[in-house]
Amino acid sequence: MVWAGSFSVIRALLDDGVPAGDIAILRYAIAAPGFAFILWRARGLPGLTRSDAARVLVAGLLIVVGYHMSLNIGTRYTTAGVAALVVALAPGMTLVLALALGLDRIRVRHVVGLAVAFIGVAIVIALGSGSELSFESAKGPLIVIGAPLSFALYNVILKPLLGHHDLLALTAATSLVGIVGLVPLVRASTVETVADASATDAALLLYLGVLATLLGYIAWNIGLRGLGPTRAVAYAYAISPLAVLIGAVVLDEPMTLWLALGGALVIGGIAAAQGVSLPWRRAKREAEFGQSEQTGTRSPAPAIEDVVVSAAGESDAGAIRRSEVDRPSAQASKSAGGEDSTAHLSPG
Repeated sequence: MVWAGSFSVIRALLDDGVPAGDIAILRYAIAAPGFAFILWRARGLPGLTRSDAARVLVAGLLIVVGYHMSLNIGTRYTTAGVAALVVALAPGMTLVLALALGLDRIRVRHVVGLAVAFIGVAIVIALGSGSELSFESAKGPLIVIGAPLSFALYNVILKPLLGHHDLLALTAATSLVGIVGLVPLVRASTVETVADASATDAALLLYLGVLATLLGYIAWNIGLRGLGPTRAVAYAYAISPLAVLIGAVVLDEPMTLWLALGGALVIGGIAAAQGVSLPWRRAKREAEFGQSEQTGTRSPAPAIEDVVVSAAGESDAGAIRRSEVDRPSAQASKSAGGEDSTAHLSPG
């Protein structure tokens, strides 16, 4: 619910005249002390090599600067609901990159699911706002596409590190690195925003910085261990529809038939491409995995489509191996592409 509300919060701040860059800067400036504490408690990222550090640097810039600037700037020209549905394409873009890089083999469900999802996004961009199709109406959603693309690149770049470092510490590190990338965007308007902020704007910025960014990420990681991956993913799929509903109720945004159709195609297509299991198949898979644990043998390593990524309101960053998520410690396994992977999900 908190992540779903973030889209409307961003739109409300933009409507109040807060620049898109300042929203990102202040959001992460508020969250930065918490991330620094998390990284300190984890004792950093021990064993980080130069190549790993380069990955953290690039991933941090992508998820903080690339994602949030694309989202904030694009939302200025569209509705919060449309922005949320465009961002919902992030797992699909991650899968496209994985297939393009040869990290997994192409399956029929990939082609069908991704085709449906991209058709859904096209409908959302062209007709979702309820206004006549024009460059002006499509400009915002097209800019927002930079957010899920940044998220997808983040996941692919960071994937080899997931088996070697604490996930929450890795999220904290990439966030702190990304904040450095926002420093060149600081302007006089940033100081004015802080000095002249109304009580409402201050509360909205705190919502983004504390609830949606810092505590949201912590709660998501804790919740995964209690809920398990299947139920957690079900909640993740609800973020975009909730964002549309919140935008309609709080900001009086239009809810059109085309928006509903496009959103259903996006979410349904992504779920199909990721191979969401029916209950009886899921129970069979879990039973087989439990049996392999008892005999000391290992189930075949899941392919990249079994990595569930969540846009998580807005950022969202991370991956989960369904077959290993409930292990108490990170254990590496070989993926189809030969890279180490682990059983984790970070909403980013």
